[in-house]
Amino acid sequence: MSHPTGAERNAHDDGDPTAAGACPVVSYPMQRQDPFHPPAEYEALRAQGPVVPATLSFAGGRPAWLVTRIKEAKEVLADTRFSSDSRLPGFPVRRTHSTLIRMDPPDHTRYRNMINHEFVGRRVADLRPVIEGLTDRLLDDIAGGPARSDLLPTLAMPLPSLVICHLLGVSYADHVFLQERTADALRATSTPEEIDEAVADLGRYMDRVVQSKLDAPGDDIISRLVTDHVKTGECAPEVAADLARLLLVAGHVTTVNMIGLGILTLLQHPEQLQELRADERLIGPAVNELLRHLTITPSLARVATEDVEVGGTLIRAGEGVMILLSSANRDEREFLAPDTFDIHRTERGNLALGWGPHLCLGAALARLELQIVISRTLRRFPSLRLAVDLDSIPFRHKVNIYGVHELPVVWDE
Repeated sequence: MSHPTGAERNAHDDGDPTAAGACPVVSYPMQRQDPFHPPAEYEALRAQGPVVPATLSFAGGRPAWLVTRIKEAKEVLADTRFSSDSRLPGFPVRRTHSTLIRMDPPDHTRYRNMINHEFVGRRVADLRPVIEGLTDRLLDDIAGGPARSDLLPTLAMPLPSLVICHLLGVSYADHVFLQERTADALRATSTPEEIDEAVADLGRYMDRVVQSKLDAPGDDIISRLVTDHVKTGECAPEVAADLARLLLVAGHVTTVNMIGLGILTLLQHPEQLQELRADERLIGPAVNELLRHLTITPSLARVATEDVEVGGTLIRAGEGVMILLSSANRDEREFLAPDTFDIHRTERGNLALGWGPHLCLGAALARLELQIVISRTLRRFPSLRLAVDLDSIPFRHKVNIYGVHELPVVWDE
């Protein structure tokens, strides 16, 4: 059933998305039936329309709009009339602490520009030998032990932590504390009080790091941020600490889960895995397809700051929107056989790393890390396979970033 137009909606409802014409109202979120695919209901939602009404079960049944298709998802993510500021009335998810991802222009643009150059072009390319060296060191440690390992704690978790600590100039000795507090802040089952405590701990840690860089700057991102923007008065020390905290969290959480879930996915497609081993030129398209197929950040939240029509539906000021990235990345209008994992896929415009002003700051770095760690792991262990049945793998269903909790593998010595 198609959605009412803006004019039709104005004539038939009082501003509640769940009152939009005769369209059925669904409860969001839905549950996955298959660990490698988004909820099966998404296909029917896309058929229903690009923008559909819903109630949010995690917010006491609050009404909101779901954006289901890729064209409209890109429109919303690129439109500054949809705010990322979780403090605004109508924002659909629990309010979180102010960071770059919760800012709107012009503040978002100003602060992002202070660090954006650290994650593009030559700076990222120059990290290749560093990431390759760190990866090989971890793989050496794994190969030096028994022919069985859980790749989460031995590879997927330490590599992104080592990389981001190197970039930020943060001691890797603190990585266990940082990982634990980050996990507490992002866990879907954490209480607001637990999240506040975890964020406060990370904030205090980064306050100390920023102060140390003010006293003795080095060759790292935080030092350059402090030297170029804090000492000049352009950026307050507490804002620099908040930016550093965001980089720390975003710089390893998603990559950790993509490494684990990505390797598991390839192990489930042995023919494509063998192709990838035989031709390293496929690693770029393979990583792109893993990002699309898995979409481990399944949705993004926004709130309209003025009336906007999207896909023929009027979204009024103050109404919340959930952009279903994992649905948009399976849109039949954009992707041929969208539920099929295919490392030869030619379509490239997926939303796994966002879109518009809030496109993932570290997108190029994340792709590079994934390409290096996956290709080198598959080459180092040509007989790599799961050590347990797939049904025994614990997936991260109750957290905000999807992945696996464990990845036990074996190989022939």
